[in-house]
Amino acid sequence: MTARTSAQALADVASALVEDHEITGLLARLVSDCAQLAPADAAALMVRADGGVELLSATSHRVEELEVYQAQREAGPCVDATRTGESTSVVGRHQIVARWADVGQEIVDAGFASVHAFPMHWRGHAIGALNLFAVAEAELRAASAVLAQSFADFATLAIVQPVALGYEDLTERITAALEGRVVVEQAKGVLGVQLGLDMAAAYDELIARSAVNGTTLAQVAHNVVRAAQAR
Repeated sequence: MTARTSAQALADVASALVEDHEITGLLARLVSDCAQLAPADAAALMVRADGGVELLSATSHRVEELEVYQAQREAGPCVDATRTGESTSVVGRHQIVARWADVGQEIVDAGFASVHAFPMHWRGHAIGALNLFAVAEAELRAASAVLAQSFADFATLAIVQPVALGYEDLTERITAALEGRVVVEQAKGVLGVQLGLDMAAAYDELIARSAVNGTTLAQVAHNVVRAAQAR
């Protein structure tokens, strides 16, 4: 049997999102795949609810208990990542207990020596977090951290995506995307004239400005066109 790759796992989630997916099963598969591929020995998802955090999915009953305890104590890696919107990583049994006291002791008593949590971002806010637990005392590799954050992002999309998008709503979104593309083409033309660039170089300039300014490509294009019209 061929082992699943991270690309296959993420592709499966993406495929489910464009279909009429059953969210509970999808999230269960997502945390299982993340634990296997990160790698970690267990994983769980928690989300904001009723002023606190609540368990959404976990790879085992023992991890469910740990996550519920985090919610009750309002402390722990998932709680921190949700509260701050930043990833959290603590390696070593003593360090875990020192960081979270009672919650940390529960994590250590369950046999884990490393914990990592990744926020589930939605439009500038953290709506929850993906928690990874490992038996070994080991830092998560950079590539594994990127992968885990991708799983957290996909979990967010699975939750916030409408189950069924009406035809009119879909048409509006497509129209908006097309309008954005038109503005990009206009901005390319403006930069081509202003800077003496061909269209390929003008597009690269838009991409570069987007990266530098931390804004979307469409917003950069709108700014270029508006500036040209104001002259």
